Amino acid sequence: MKFVIGDIHGEITKLQLLINFITNIDANPEFIFIGDYIDKGESSKRVLDYLLQLNDKYKCVFIEGNHEYQWIKVNEENNVEEYLFKYGGRLTIDSFEGANDVHKIQKIFLNTYKKIFSNLVSYWENDKYVITHSGIPPKNYDKKLKDIEKSDFLFNRYEFIKFQKRYSNKIIIFGHTGFYKPYFDGVKIGLDTAACYLENQPITSFCLDNEFFINSFNEKSNLSDINLNQCPNIVRVKPWRI
Repeated sequence: MKFVIGDIHGEITKLQLLINFITNIDANPEFIFIGDYIDKGESSKRVLDYLLQLNDKYKCVFIEGNHEYQWIKVNEENNVEEYLFKYGGRLTIDSFEGANDVHKIQKIFLNTYKKIFSNLVSYWENDKYVITHSGIPPKNYDKKLKDIEKSDFLFNRYEFIKFQKRYSNKIIIFGHTGFYKPYFDGVKIGLDTAACYLENQPITSFCLDNEFFINSFNEKSNLSDINLNQCPNIVRVKPWRI
């Protein structure tokens, strides 16, 4: 079965718990990671090490999140370092012993973790779902996925969430915006359950084949059980480890 994994943000303990629960259900799952593997959380280094192990054992797809995007652009824009520190990059640096600036970390990402960073994709799709990091801007709903700019998959939030239309008659699965529980309004699924923001919030996954959620607390729920009229949006608070 294919499992989409929501935003991780360095929360290695929660990620390992979630993967263990999934592999108890399916001994040979496929994983589609929705992006934002690093920054803000427990240990970005340990998350990347673990993702490499998973990639060697299972079929994995790594979607690019806005945090990976910004780290890759460190040498291209003058304000990227300020952005990274504002949004949890200091914890990423601290997770790598002896590497004390963003340029050294970027080199580590592009070399030691090349299997991840060189294989980042902007989207994944099948006949029913389109998966991107933050959704798709409504202005691009008439475009093919391959014709949409990479940055347009990375920073969407409220305009996209409020837009009540399917993209090419498919449901969009997205991360980036934190919810207390998985969000579903009939046309899109929000999978980021804010694991890095509150200690008692889990990482959540969604099984594409059987349409159920399972999180790092081993709580299960079905897509059909979600109240389409409820938006369990989480107030954007400071990540609890910062």
